Amino acid sequence: MHLKFPKPLHGWRAFFGEVGVIVLGVLIALGAQQVAENWDWHQKVDAAIADMNNELGSGDGPEAYERVVLHDCVGTYLDRLRASVELGDRSKSRSLVDRFWLPNRTWDSLARDAANSADVAAHMPHERMLQYRIAYEMVPDMQRLAEKELADLGHLRALPASGGQLTSAEKLSEIAAIEALKLDNDTLARESHFLLLRMKMMDLRLSKRFVEHHVRAARRHYGACIITPRIGSNSGGQTVLD
Repeated sequence: MHLKFPKPLHGWRAFFGEVGVIVLGVLIALGAQQVAENWDWHQKVDAAIADMNNELGSGDGPEAYERVVLHDCVGTYLDRLRASVELGDRSKSRSLVDRFWLPNRTWDSLARDAANSADVAAHMPHERMLQYRIAYEMVPDMQRLAEKELADLGHLRALPASGGQLTSAEKLSEIAAIEALKLDNDTLARESHFLLLRMKMMDLRLSKRFVEHHVRAARRHYGACIITPRIGSNSGGQTVLD
């Protein structure tokens, strides 16, 4: 009995040639898929960077600049208010309270959070993502501090407008609110300065339109006291505007 083995189609050389073509086709398809995925992530990374640049340059950055601009003026105003409260002058104290102004802003990190949740951050160059992480480091705390400042402002405005000289209890309550607001002001200015310096190191520009809008709002309430600061590690530092 003789066993007959099937002959390979067109010979062994042709068979391996066809297998090679199939393998090559698979490799080309996998390579094309990888290129497409890399391009897709590249697009997502570019979009995430643009969103974070816009959030910092048009939102948090101009707000930080505003707080640095306001710091000295707010501190001086609160000192005047405290002196009036300590004298027990209800009318003058109430008038100063009514004229006291602070910006009501939100400090956002939505673009950074979106990049993290979509895993885009993992596909960014490590050094670049680290720079954004440091720049955003203060933002959540600044938002909590802004909410606390709003509550402290509410306590300050609780001073009754009617009555004679301020009572001891009213003085203590107002002074506590004033000192809380001074601490809020100092902390917000310090953290704002940090954010602006990080943005300067990253060569991120502030929106000129939003900066000028915030400065005009501050000047409406504090007049000539408002000056534009030079942001930098030394006197030569400048905030870059677009």
